[in-house]
Amino acid sequence: MQLSLTPNADRLIAQMMALGFADPATLVEIALERMAQQEFAAQKDPKSIDWMKKEVAIGAEQAERGEFSTLSLDEIKAEILENHQPR
Repeated sequence: MQLSLTPNADRLIAQMMALGFADPATLVEIALERMAQQEFAAQKDPKSIDWMKKEVAIGAEQAERGEFSTLSLDEIKAEILENHQPR
């Protein structure tokens, strides 16, 4: 399988290789293994599942009351950054 990487991914790989990692393929494999471990651990952890269920319930209640935004994530981030700039 061949992948096209973003410039950000290329930069991160170069930084990690500068720390001594052997090659990009090894870095991707390590990253995927860590992501899989975290995902599987979260799925098996009842506290994590309970937390997620509570958060989803809160979101559903807010949506039913009309308390939600139609902004995209990028728009929300831009709004937060704009409102929290040092003055």
